Amino acid sequence: MNISDFPNNLRVLRTARGYTQAYMGHKLHIQRQSYYNYENGQRSPSLEITSSIAEILGVDLNTLITAKLPADVLTKEDLAVLEDYLSLPPKAQADIRLQIEQLKMNSAES
Repeated sequence: MNISDFPNNLRVLRTARGYTQAYMGHKLHIQRQSYYNYENGQRSPSLEITSSIAEILGVDLNTLITAKLPADVLTKEDLAVLEDYLSLPPKAQADIRLQIEQLKMNSAES
């Protein structure tokens, strides 16, 4: 049992589902900062909170606590960009997707 993977698993599973730390805090009825502390390994949630987190993220407790999820799925910088993108209104998100497609086309032509 490797519970040192727990903070990473929280981050990986949360971001894979497109949830923010604020959203998780809201769903858990805790402050965003408390959830942040769980993801950074500064605090451990109660069993009740951990069970609720697993339910929100759609995984069983064993996976949440002990699974070895790849830490390199997204870097912290990638996560910051993703969270910034998700905080934008839909129109701005669409504009960014269009710019990405244009950049990909330009790269393919080079």
